Amino acid sequence: MLVSIIIPVYKSEKYIEKCIRSVLDQTFENLEIIIVDDCGKDASIDIVKRILVEYPHIAYKVRFIYNEFNMGSAAARREGMKIATGDYILQIDSDDYVESTMVERLAEKAKQDDADMVVCNICKIFSTKRVVVKNYPPKDNLDFVSKILTGEIHAGVSNKLIRRKIVADHNIYPVPGINMGDDMTILLESLMFMNKISFIDETLYYYNRTVEGSLSKSVYPMINDIKIINLFKEFFERNEIQLPQVLESFDKFKIGRLGRNLFYSDLDDVKKNLDVFTFDKKQILRHKNLPIHYKLIVLFYLNNFMCGVKFLRALKKLKG
Repeated sequence: MLVSIIIPVYKSEKYIEKCIRSVLDQTFENLEIIIVDDCGKDASIDIVKRILVEYPHIAYKVRFIYNEFNMGSAAARREGMKIATGDYILQIDSDDYVESTMVERLAEKAKQDDADMVVCNICKIFSTKRVVVKNYPPKDNLDFVSKILTGEIHAGVSNKLIRRKIVADHNIYPVPGINMGDDMTILLESLMFMNKISFIDETLYYYNRTVEGSLSKSVYPMINDIKIINLFKEFFERNEIQLPQVLESFDKFKIGRLGRNLFYSDLDDVKKNLDVFTFDKKQILRHKNLPIHYKLIVLFYLNNFMCGVKFLRALKKLKG
């Protein structure tokens, strides 16, 4: 079994050494490592090349893609996936790191179960604490889709080993320009073609939430959310998904995105695009994973209580 590890790199010089060493120290040997330099114009790639000198036994397995200009995380991830040749793909963000046994443990489970995807736990690293996020097996693939939309299952691809044939045969790649939630689109599409999904109750991926200016902490323009919501609508229509549980989860997803935009986007822009965020209002209070301040700002806005909206925005800005 050959495993392709894809690492998009953009302005990660503070964190890339820990990331790349954790990959080069893998106990699993049959690797193809693809590093996509997304033109961050810092020292990240120089650091990677300096470290590779210390690993002559594995350096020849590393391939570089150099973008002429910054294309964004989705396009960088897409490029890496397109040239990957492994039986399975694993994607790692350049400011995160992994256990040295991660690939070995995931690959063992994939081989044992003939799985199309293997999922492990992640550890979110904050400045003052660490939080382990466990992923419990859903009932079926549509339940998996539902739980991704509601946040009950981590929506990222970084803790998931995925059979490459599925994404290659069905042309499932990130959409350039959608740089937050692009991995959700990969997962949802791929789930429609997966027969076996396995889980291992081990924490193997460390998700760095302390990064200044990281993709995960950035607030993207509303257009990002509009694009991804429209993509999901097309996905449900194309696959004729009408299961109430899934559609309710999609409503909850839209509520979360509306809440975020009410906090961070221009309120006039929100008003202009409100038709994109249509949902059953009953789902607002039923959304267990949505923070209370998001629920409140959505309720305030929909009931035209703009004083409440502006107060919550000011409070959020004050807390940072």
